[in-house]
Amino acid sequence: MPDAVRIARDNGVVGAGGAGFPTHVKLRAEADTLVVNAAECEPLLYKDQEILENFLDPFVEGAQLAAQAVGASRVLVGVKEKHVRLIERMRDELPDGMEVRPLRDTYPSGDEFILVYDLTGRAVPRAGIPPDVGVVCCNVETLLNLGLEKPVTEKFVTVSGAVPETITFRAPVGASYRDVLRAAGAPLDGMGFVVGGPMMGSVETDLERPVTKTCAGILVLPEDHSLLARKARSTQSVHKIAYSCDQCMRCSDLCPRDLLGHDVKPHKAMISLTLSPDAAQAWQQSALYCCECALCTLYACPEDLDPFRVMVESKRALRERGVRPLKADAEPAPMYSYRRTPTALLVRRLGLEPYLSPHRYAEVAVAPRRLTLPLSQHLGAPAAAVVEKGQRVRAGQLVGEIPEGALGSRIFTPLDGTVARVGRDAVVVEVA
Repeated sequence: MPDAVRIARDNGVVGAGGAGFPTHVKLRAEADTLVVNAAECEPLLYKDQEILENFLDPFVEGAQLAAQAVGASRVLVGVKEKHVRLIERMRDELPDGMEVRPLRDTYPSGDEFILVYDLTGRAVPRAGIPPDVGVVCCNVETLLNLGLEKPVTEKFVTVSGAVPETITFRAPVGASYRDVLRAAGAPLDGMGFVVGGPMMGSVETDLERPVTKTCAGILVLPEDHSLLARKARSTQSVHKIAYSCDQCMRCSDLCPRDLLGHDVKPHKAMISLTLSPDAAQAWQQSALYCCECALCTLYACPEDLDPFRVMVESKRALRERGVRPLKADAEPAPMYSYRRTPTALLVRRLGLEPYLSPHRYAEVAVAPRRLTLPLSQHLGAPAAAVVEKGQRVRAGQLVGEIPEGALGSRIFTPLDGTVARVGRDAVVVEVA
């Protein structure tokens, strides 16, 4: 077993960019190129940039381990061209075999299919994965965790928006969102919260929910902000307004996966709402290849409709009927380079310009009294609890193991304490 695979499995390393795919499984693939996703395409998130600026050496160590595991002869790090000083520094300090490549400041440049194409010129097949074209793609924080070679018990989180200062810091996995917001000095009264980025993140009303290995940040906004209202629409509202769709096709014209040649047509899914389930299936078909970036809803649609939610519902409906995506070669559209969505225009459309501000990495003390450690913080099967109620545990101790023969990831406690509850969904630790 290559060192990187063992390190990733032993320490519970997963994709930290949002998907949570167990890294020890990903690194069993073979590829000639390792692509590092440092695009951080969601507005107002800065954790990957801060990691590269403050923890470059262990990141490099992790990238080299990952490249060795998959057999990659080169490592390409995609960083947005606006980070001029960081790019210059990395060009000076990265070892042989690692190269930083500037990316346009567009959304969603961090989608791994787009990233792979932009950095290598290779088009991942429809319904395919990057190893199909000789590439393995990993997030910055994932590789940092690999390079640190210790149990994953902390998560880099950016707290931004209507806050005194935009900061990125390490929070204990299992700490509540309330713990994290208080540590950042964020206001709570009269505010709404988006966990993750403003595009793909979700509105959160329960601040007692825990930070997991895939939490990238918390966006704080006034509770009457339009973004919160749009994200909180009921299914009934989404369906009702969909009937006014005039099929302008702007959602499909700007769809990043469609531009890559994956035949994703949100405007067709909108029609499906007016049809019976059997008749709707043909119109829903392209939803199977949607990456759920939400660009169609939050930027493209001129009528404030919600094709994103309709696509998600269509994908779910098709899967329930046993319809699966079909693999096929993809040919990027001639307009691919011309229809990319500039992040600056996206920020303006979202009403987030007032919250663009200087940001920094900080060592912040997050002191939770209780840790809620979900046993499912990754794709695959939930971890199996290996502790009992009343048991004393130490920081870094294993509390959830990968079930035999299952796709999964280990779970560790970040702090000393006593196990207060062991459930099917989570282990709860009262901090000592």
